[in-house]
Amino acid sequence: MAREEYRNFSKKTESLVKPKDVTAISFLSSFSKALPKKTQHKFTQSGKKKIPYMGFIVDPYSLFLSFKITNTSAAQEMLPDGYELAETSIFKNDVKFPIAIASVFTARTSGFIGMRIEFYIIARNKETGRLSWIICDYETNTNSYDPKNGFCGYTCDPAVFTTTYFGELLVDIKNPTNNKEFIVSVDLEKGDSRELDESLWIEGNLIVDYGGELKSDFSEPFSLIFDPDMVKEAVSIPLDRISIKANSYLDNIIDPVKPVNALIFPYSQHFIIKQDLEKYEVKNQKDLDLQIKSFLSRTGFKAMSGEDIKKPIYGMVLISYLVLISIIVFLLILLFL
Repeated sequence: MAREEYRNFSKKTESLVKPKDVTAISFLSSFSKALPKKTQHKFTQSGKKKIPYMGFIVDPYSLFLSFKITNTSAAQEMLPDGYELAETSIFKNDVKFPIAIASVFTARTSGFIGMRIEFYIIARNKETGRLSWIICDYETNTNSYDPKNGFCGYTCDPAVFTTTYFGELLVDIKNPTNNKEFIVSVDLEKGDSRELDESLWIEGNLIVDYGGELKSDFSEPFSLIFDPDMVKEAVSIPLDRISIKANSYLDNIIDPVKPVNALIFPYSQHFIIKQDLEKYEVKNQKDLDLQIKSFLSRTGFKAMSGEDIKKPIYGMVLISYLVLISIIVFLLILLFL
């Protein structure tokens, strides 16, 4: 994508993220937790048909650590149906083997703003033959939604993801419910840019699904839409400049304190999620280009708004109120009779 076109793409993606709506969605999603999971799923599916695009901006400095999977049979069991464990590499031309990835980042999206840490197993989709990122667990300091847990979030405290003037990236995350934690420090001043593996970073992000702790019958794969040049290279951090003090995640399939690669993206990354895509519709870089051009040319489409959650919430409150009034009236009638 040419520079000016990317500027337009990034500006339009940014325009999909409105803090006033995110604040309303964050507040009102706590009410939606009371709904049955099936109802929540139907609600989100209905929203996808009405709202074609969701903005997803990852701010600097997103961190990725890759780990060699040592227990392949356990890793395979964590995958959803239709996937098999795959061999791949973070960087271009590196030795390929089964890997898990931990990613920590702050994001601004149409539905939430905050920090997330996600844990993936890289698999191959049997139907398409393409690599896929399978989200197996995550923590966040903001609201969230996933097919298994529905509307949820606010899982960690502390939830530190920050940089210092000493050139450090500090990560200190703990889930107080299950006592899992992830504590890492990174020297940002020691690293060199390296080319990334195209099949993982481009092809893999076209099929993202849920497995492991998040495996669900409601899960459906989705595609990220982005400029492939954005993931052409990243800054490789020497492993001796990474300090992992604690990592309680995926310890049944990896050595959680011995990554094989580490990298950061020192710039913002702009993605959109096209919510009304057909399954596996985006297959390659050519399809990505077509989706980007379509996004840039479209106007007047509905964006995600806090009003979309307010209406069903107000409807539930009204119904509950009417039911309560009806019960009170009925009891009064019985009393006087």
